[in-house]
Amino acid sequence: AGDAAETEGLPMVPTEKLTRYIAYARRYVAPTITDEAAAALVQAYVDLRRMGRDTAAANTTSAAVQAGNSANGRVTATARQLESMIRMAEAHAKMRLSETVDVGDVNEASKLMREALRESATDPRTGLIDLDLLNTGFAASDRRQLDAIKRETRSLLLASSSGGAGPENALPDAPHAGNSATYQTWLDRLNDQSYAPVPPRLFDQVVRELQTEGIINVVGSGRSMLIVVKQSAIHN
Repeated sequence: AGDAAETEGLPMVPTEKLTRYIAYARRYVAPTITDEAAAALVQAYVDLRRMGRDTAAANTTSAAVQAGNSANGRVTATARQLESMIRMAEAHAKMRLSETVDVGDVNEASKLMREALRESATDPRTGLIDLDLLNTGFAASDRRQLDAIKRETRSLLLASSSGGAGPENALPDAPHAGNSATYQTWLDRLNDQSYAPVPPRLFDQVVRELQTEGIINVVGSGRSMLIVVKQSAIHN
């Protein structure tokens, strides 16, 4: 009943006819972008890059705007979004069986892109668009916190693993001069010296990055994994 109410008054297109329509448009329609539509695409892209900028970023330099970044490092649009808008505008023109992509097609593509970004790339903490959420899974606000946690973790690992570390740096399950301990031990030690609790998901990312950088080796998985600081990192 709900579906009938939604389609009431709208013409119904048979599936077979719709299929032929789409096949025809895909095969025979190749619209070109008009100069006006190209200008509209550029403007839509510029506007899209400004979506994530807050008040503090309003005075950002033109160079930062050209880079697609706000003053606080938040990425709001890249060339991939521009390419997507071009493809959507072309698809909208094809749907009209038009030989050209017009400004109206660009406007529809821009609306779709904005809504898609609002749905998938909005930082829940700030309510602003941040493409880092799509690219890395972490917003710019998370990235700043992550970098701070990473610095503290690295310092803790190296200090606890140094041959000259005093008893105050000794870890309860570190069998080799403090250079190895479980995930949970390192996390607890980090929390003991932090002003605020360290989110496990951020600590997980820190562990992955330090492993990639060759600072640590990891044995096992989960909270019981053993994190071993490499001797080469200790002596650098």
